[in-house]
Amino acid sequence: MIDRKDILTLDYYKKERFTGSCQGMRYLIERAKEGDLEQFVVYTWPGPYAFSATKEEKKIKTFPFIKESLDQIVEYLNKVYNDGVGMWNGIL
Repeated sequence: MIDRKDILTLDYYKKERFTGSCQGMRYLIERAKEGDLEQFVVYTWPGPYAFSATKEEKKIKTFPFIKESLDQIVEYLNKVYNDGVGMWNGIL
């Protein structure tokens, strides 16, 4: 399971993107800015595959770029992991 402390702070995302993994599920969290709109973009994909090998619609979710979204991102990543346990562990 992914804990809140695992995905760093809002200030980190102002300058960098973050990649991580959880038992076969890989994820990337980054800030996207388009005009005045800022948001987190979260990607998930199964390891050991490359990020580019996964269809876009299967790996993307957005959240407002605010501190409170970090808790929502943790919940989302854990849900994605739990919903696809067999896929992440290579069972399916």
